[in-house]
Amino acid sequence: MVDNARDCATKEIVEAEDLKLLAVVDTYGYQCTGCNTQAFPRSYRPGNLVRAHFQIRDPHGPDCESEGESKVIALGKRASVQKELETSPGLSPARLELIDTRTIIDATLPRTEQQTQSVGRQNPTGNTARREGRRAANSIRPICRAFLFFPHDRHLSLEVPGVAPRTYRTAFKKLRSEGIERFAHVRVFYGELAWSQAVESPEHLTISLNAGEWEDEKLTPYQVIVHWQEWSAVARGRLKNELEVARKEGMEAKKVKQASRSYLFFIGNQDAQNPALFHVLDHRLICTLHDELVFPPKTAIGSPAA
Repeated sequence: MVDNARDCATKEIVEAEDLKLLAVVDTYGYQCTGCNTQAFPRSYRPGNLVRAHFQIRDPHGPDCESEGESKVIALGKRASVQKELETSPGLSPARLELIDTRTIIDATLPRTEQQTQSVGRQNPTGNTARREGRRAANSIRPICRAFLFFPHDRHLSLEVPGVAPRTYRTAFKKLRSEGIERFAHVRVFYGELAWSQAVESPEHLTISLNAGEWEDEKLTPYQVIVHWQEWSAVARGRLKNELEVARKEGMEAKKVKQASRSYLFFIGNQDAQNPALFHVLDHRLICTLHDELVFPPKTAIGSPAA
């Protein structure tokens, strides 16, 4: 089970969760990021309450580096795996590029066989460039996943438009339960997702975090207001579904006393009047992930992330 695969047509790496934004998913249109072995999308329908992923059934190619990614991820929680990350296109993105995509229909196919897909920018030859090594990401999801998966490699470079710090360690900022703070600069903010359901309206979705200011045993939480009036129904449904999956994951982890938690990651502007509120406009700038958050001890490389 893997989180991303390569589109056979465009050669771009695709996040499994982003398949929920497509009108039609070509179940035979994806392959391993490191070889030509077919990758089958699973749990990609908007109503699925299991996180979307790809399944690889057949053996990988002889020189496939992606086959060992699960071992890299497992080791990455305990030690640096920088060498492996520098040569892997799918594990640790180097930058965020919000490339505009469009939905196209292959008009050469009969109507019953027409498929839609998201297509990124292409190079002058008409083929989407295939990146080697640390790639660019088209949403914050793979970046946030790398932040959780590889705590000993947060010194690696990261470029996010609008975020001044240039490493994984400094670009992220955790929202804590030690009082409401006013932040001078935009970061990739994150905090533990509250168990309460998001409050929905036609104009926005309000998401509460299990972080903020405690007074008289009552929490005034940080809240993220997602302005989704211009979003498609599919994008709205994808976010609502993802929040529900993450909420249930968090509750189950707490029930069985696991160290993992559900986190909401986002890039947004803090409200000018109420610092407990953040505003998010773009669906590519918000996501949830469920994992254990690890902060390694200080090293010569630098201090742990905030």
